[in-house]
Amino acid sequence: MQKRWAGLLLCFLAAAAIPGTGLADSPREAGSGWVIVEYRPGPGEALAAGDASEATHSRAYRSLPVPPGVPADEYAALLRLDPRVVSAQADATVFATALPDDPYYGPEQASYLGQIGVPAAWNTATGKSTITVAVLDTGLDLAHEDFAGRLWENQADANSNGIDDDGNGCIDDRYGCRFINLDKNRERDCGYTSSERTGAVLDDHGKPGATSHSHGTMVSGIIGAAGNNGKGIAGVAWDVKIMAIKVLDCGTLAHGGLPSGEMFNVAEGIRYAQRMGAQIINLSLASAPGDQKADNPALREAIQAAQNQGILIVTAAGNHGSNPSQPGPGYPAAYTQFPNVVAVGSTDNTVGNTWASFSAYGPAIDFAAPGFNIASTTRTALGSYGRDKGTSYSTPLVTGMFVLMMARNSGLSYSELLQIAASAATPAPPAGHGQNWAGAGVINIGAALERMPMAVTGTPMHDWKDLPPGTEVRATVDGSECGSTTSFGFGPVTRFVLRVKATAESAGCGAPGKTVQLHFGGTPATPTLTWGGLNADLSVINKDISTVSPDPGAIVVQPLGNSWSNIAHLDADGPLPNALSYLPNNWVAAMRWNPGSPGEGGGSGFLVAARSAPAYVNNWPSIQRYEALWIDASAANVATLNPNPVAGRTVQLMPGWNNIVYTGTSLPVDDALSSIDGKFELVMRFDNSTGAWLTHLPGRSRYLNDFGGLLKLQVYWVLVTEPATLTMN
Repeated sequence: MQKRWAGLLLCFLAAAAIPGTGLADSPREAGSGWVIVEYRPGPGEALAAGDASEATHSRAYRSLPVPPGVPADEYAALLRLDPRVVSAQADATVFATALPDDPYYGPEQASYLGQIGVPAAWNTATGKSTITVAVLDTGLDLAHEDFAGRLWENQADANSNGIDDDGNGCIDDRYGCRFINLDKNRERDCGYTSSERTGAVLDDHGKPGATSHSHGTMVSGIIGAAGNNGKGIAGVAWDVKIMAIKVLDCGTLAHGGLPSGEMFNVAEGIRYAQRMGAQIINLSLASAPGDQKADNPALREAIQAAQNQGILIVTAAGNHGSNPSQPGPGYPAAYTQFPNVVAVGSTDNTVGNTWASFSAYGPAIDFAAPGFNIASTTRTALGSYGRDKGTSYSTPLVTGMFVLMMARNSGLSYSELLQIAASAATPAPPAGHGQNWAGAGVINIGAALERMPMAVTGTPMHDWKDLPPGTEVRATVDGSECGSTTSFGFGPVTRFVLRVKATAESAGCGAPGKTVQLHFGGTPATPTLTWGGLNADLSVINKDISTVSPDPGAIVVQPLGNSWSNIAHLDADGPLPNALSYLPNNWVAAMRWNPGSPGEGGGSGFLVAARSAPAYVNNWPSIQRYEALWIDASAANVATLNPNPVAGRTVQLMPGWNNIVYTGTSLPVDDALSSIDGKFELVMRFDNSTGAWLTHLPGRSRYLNDFGGLLKLQVYWVLVTEPATLTMN
């Protein structure tokens, strides 16, 4: 690889050989970034202390662009070969701090969001539209300006025809479903006429002049109102889909205007969210303190089903912490047997994130988040934006955290997300009651995002064929050990699951722009992985990663069997048989396959050069470098000088079989033959040592193929369907 870029390296070094000489400020083709180079001062260039010329930059350092198609780390390694270079390393990309331009962010949100690290988190992730949060609440103002493009949609039942088109038990549920039982109070105060499950999920909580209203719209806005759109507020996650599931009514007079519903319908809503693909469920609701009827089998079964599917349920502890007789959380937050249920308490973010006196407490609480003066979206008819307090509004802050964590790494389980969030949380100050009120602590979303690992799953391979189970798999970053595991058998294949630590978890490990090197059995594998920056997903699933046999050195050794062997001619062009002087003295005959020639015997396609035969027997007068040939000889090793083929050599292939010497970079078969994609049907290789034919059928399972890659200076047979030009890069 170093020789591949030698000429290019010399050009760049020539352009930047003298540290004091700047490069022209002209546009350049986008490459793989930049490299910081430190030069040795030339004779007479020692810098005086306080030299005024150093006011704007250091004369010893320069930033060089990485050539297109070259990994930055590889280019830095090549630069370090120059004796004038003290050091060279890939430069890191920095980003503007991602503070939103939403007008209410600064005056209304910045204080409490800053306390839980949200601005720092936005430098890493702002959300992902593939993540869906089901909000079980009073519904949602579907037309609100801050939810444009953020509504989950069920396209299978979106035509408002009064029919349950997709058979999921809910009629016309384009944006979600309503689970509300009809009674006289709801008929009178909310105008409901039926208990039927429909897509009528508009938020109807509150009336003009009410102190508290728009509960579901507020909860949804805290999670996922559009950020940096110049409007209103910013949700914790700027990009997420909200599934509106209405399980709370408008707030009847019988309950003092407080929205209410039935726990069975909460269970039904959880089931609906699970069926329709939500990854997180937000429950900013709780049963009355001490109400044991809330603990019912339907709810437990729904939560268990969600757990089985890996769904997080983030639920409010409740606002009855000041009740001395029943201060514990209501259901579902009271459950401790379900690890996917996350119970959230409130802090008083106006007084150092101490315990908010209204927040329920007890063993079930997992996290705490700010609960005072939380700004969010409200129903457009009631002013569009407002603020409120309570565990209802602490809960969506935690939900938003998990959205950002999922956006950063979509391959982690809910238990892994919970573990990372807990390790990042800020310890909560003790409360006067002496009980658990914050669980792992006050959430720190920025710290949680910094701790997110890279998750890599795949098959450990050598030359793109599976290594055996039990192979050690390690990850390093700049030489630091950042993760290890052991491969395991999974049916006929070998698999590994590897977690690569971030630098916040282990110093020197993953950070944006860093290169992750995997090692299988102690050998570096390819390709390397780049630790992505803003909104990059650190989940790498089913990645083909392989150690690769090293390219031949200065001497290329090819084995011969006891009969015919298929080898590459790597010496100079020349007449036959003299050009084959590197062969052992006992060779008898040589043949070359030529699809365009009838050859000996009428249509065989072989050109023949028999060593001791009369001239009229031979129809192959000369040979060229990189031609493949068959040799009839006794077992031996043939050694020739490596001609070091240049990249980009082309070979014209004819319909049918073609015998080629592969001179490109060792690559998986499909990548090596990408220039004839769709034109080849089969690739074969003859093993001279065993006399066996090995095959690779495109599209066939890897474990059924005998080999998975083309290696440099090896000989292959390629069956093509039409004339084609193979370019070997």
